[in-house]
Amino acid sequence: MKSTKEQILAHLKRSGGSAIDEIADEFGLARMTVRQHLTGLERDGLVQSREQKGKTGRPHMVFSLSDSGEEMFPKRYDRLADLLLKEASRLTADDIAGLDEEGRKRLLLQNMVERVYVDHEAKIRGKSLSERVALVAGILQEEGGFADWTDTGDAFEIVDYNCVYRKVVEVHPDVCDWHISLLGRLLGEKVECSQFMSQGAASCRFVVRESVELTQVDKRPSRKAD
Repeated sequence: MKSTKEQILAHLKRSGGSAIDEIADEFGLARMTVRQHLTGLERDGLVQSREQKGKTGRPHMVFSLSDSGEEMFPKRYDRLADLLLKEASRLTADDIAGLDEEGRKRLLLQNMVERVYVDHEAKIRGKSLSERVALVAGILQEEGGFADWTDTGDAFEIVDYNCVYRKVVEVHPDVCDWHISLLGRLLGEKVECSQFMSQGAASCRFVVRESVELTQVDKRPSRKAD
């Protein structure tokens, strides 16, 4: 079972920032208890606070994770490095002939997408889109521990609250494009990202819709003329 401090850190991870009252309501704790935990976490450098105006105009303190607090959550720099090294070692002179630096990078990232897809292909083969979404969200959950998915009616949304490549993305933002391509390959449909943690959002939100064949748009029988 997680300690109260760990639960508060996890809550701040998902919320992107909360006031004392919000945390107290979430866990059924006294405000003083929450304040004491936050004071300790801030002293340890895991949490930071900022003043924010409330609805009534009165300011209150909002607490969020610091850089050190973010690094407390699972990161997979080792996984990314392993993929990069393996795929780089498989490239031949013919593969990269005539490619500039950006071209070589795109090829390497594309090969990484295919490698991860092959690793999971057996799990998703023959599955419906909803089943694939659940499986992919499960994979993200195993990797980072903070992924959820929902059926919005006209689409599926996967929300990931933990960027497992956070420090790498800060320097190489094209890793985000690689991640979207990978999700699209696994889901078998185009994936759009409505917000990125790398751009300051509290989570990455991925949206996928099932494509509709034009020939299947309208199967209603035509009315006969009177």
